[in-house]
Amino acid sequence: MDSPTLITAVTNQKGGVGKTATTLNVGGALAESGLNVLLLDLDPQGHLTDGLGISQAPAGEGSANLYRALIGEYTGSLADLITPHSAPAGRLDLVPNTIEMFMAVRELDKQRAREQRLARLLSAVRGIYDHVLIDAPPSLDILTDNALTAADGVLIPVQAEDSSLKALRLLLPQIASVDADLRETPLELHGLVVSLLRRPITKLAESVLAEFERLDGLPILGTIPLGVVVTEAWRSGRTVVDYAPDSEHAQAYRALAKTLAGGGQR
Repeated sequence: MDSPTLITAVTNQKGGVGKTATTLNVGGALAESGLNVLLLDLDPQGHLTDGLGISQAPAGEGSANLYRALIGEYTGSLADLITPHSAPAGRLDLVPNTIEMFMAVRELDKQRAREQRLARLLSAVRGIYDHVLIDAPPSLDILTDNALTAADGVLIPVQAEDSSLKALRLLLPQIASVDADLRETPLELHGLVVSLLRRPITKLAESVLAEFERLDGLPILGTIPLGVVVTEAWRSGRTVVDYAPDSEHAQAYRALAKTLAGGGQR
């Protein structure tokens, strides 16, 4: 592979901002462009796994799943945790969730080098995939720290609401803390993705968007309008670029993928 693997954490501790939809559909657009893409479902709720129509990994002692790998009970090949989804031009694969992930925060707190567990796991796919997208949980906990430690950059989905501004005031210091304490090089802040944007845009949304635009070093990379096509694609276990390739939403995700891939030329 000519270019290095780029790992991106898609994160926001505020739920309901389109985090998983962003991960799934930007990943689909990257794969459509010919790249080999791995998605990783780090959120214990498992929405990414559900949205791709893939069964959760088996649970129980001795099982090969992400939870067991993170806590060190599974030491086999990462390839055995990966489930293929589709191959539109490149390929789109997934490390699926497992119901046991609900225990991960408690168990990781008992481990040595607990924040580096995911980085060590993903070291096996560097040079194999062009891009890895991590769907981080909607929380500021040890799983999010693992995502931020493993990643090269961060993509932050938001909504045009005051609550998203408040969430950023918590998330950005968390990123700075991880940079200071756990990383040799700072994370690249790719920017914001404004999801679920209602039209016509309200005065409130306009004011929040203006606040986003004033954030130094955190550009708005794209906006995703509220629309049923995202939900329909999700229900069918497909990406938007596959389900509705000519839709406005598909074009928006393609533009995001192009920006993200361009940012990965290191």
